[in-house]
Amino acid sequence: MSKRIGITTTVPHEIIFAAGHRAVDLNNVFVEDEQAPALLDQAEREGFPPNICAWIKGIYAAVKRGRVDAVVAVLTGDCSNTRALAEVLAHQGVPIIPFSYPASPEPALVEAALEDFAHRLGVELSAAEAVRRQWRPLRRHLVELDRLAWEENKISSRELHTWLVSASDFGGDPAGFAARLQEFLQEANKRRGAVRHRRLALLGVPPIFTDLFEIVDQHEARLIFTEVPRQFAMPYQCTDLVEQFCRYTYPYDLAHRLVDLDGEIARRRANGAVNYLQAFCHRQIEAVVLRDQLRVPMLALEGDRPGPLSGQGLTRLEAFLEMLP
Repeated sequence: MSKRIGITTTVPHEIIFAAGHRAVDLNNVFVEDEQAPALLDQAEREGFPPNICAWIKGIYAAVKRGRVDAVVAVLTGDCSNTRALAEVLAHQGVPIIPFSYPASPEPALVEAALEDFAHRLGVELSAAEAVRRQWRPLRRHLVELDRLAWEENKISSRELHTWLVSASDFGGDPAGFAARLQEFLQEANKRRGAVRHRRLALLGVPPIFTDLFEIVDQHEARLIFTEVPRQFAMPYQCTDLVEQFCRYTYPYDLAHRLVDLDGEIARRRANGAVNYLQAFCHRQIEAVVLRDQLRVPMLALEGDRPGPLSGQGLTRLEAFLEMLP
């Protein structure tokens, strides 16, 4: 029987699909909910402290509302609070499927992690590899969408973010997602590219702000790179699933991120970068290194709960955009 399998971050959903189930990115379920702040209030009423990342609380409340049949909890390679979240959900009767990225993207370690995950879902890794090959045209279309944004300036900041961030689960319907994306690309290719705008890179996890992308575009700027959503799209040409998840930079150490970021920022000729920092997230510490290593003007912008930019955040962003060449 097909199940809706919730995921707390991007995992090898080729394996989930090969097992006959649907992946559901709980981050997207949370942030796209019209009552997203109420989900946080629910989690806090049930005992989650205010100084815990909003994404963890939102995921918890989304699961509690019965959106999924089981949850894949990524225990290493993502949020350090996910293990505790999984323990709470398991205590409350939610089936938990653990998955752990290895400490480093060595092929043997990655293959062992994928094999373990496939075993837990009762499917052979070769079946997931067949799904990966089936999805190659879809992933090539996502690469084309990304190119239209940075090379031809035909994609708005919101469109770039929304399509790429949705690649974490393809909306639970890869075939439908592929058809909608192909139709969108046909329409976007007919557009006239923006003539004058500041080229902005967005670093870090997907921002929780509801209006960031529109504000960027309104100030004669455009996102030409969204680091983590682009990683969700798995934009590399790979020989197999193991290589695909070796090249996926998000779960591993900062050195692998820096190689990707430095190359893409230069290739896309970014004028500046916004480094999004989620409140109470351990990844904020990495901002020290990014600021020192990346050769581009950078603004650190912190967010906490879903909603518009604060007045202070808006002022800082506007000032930063105006100083860019």
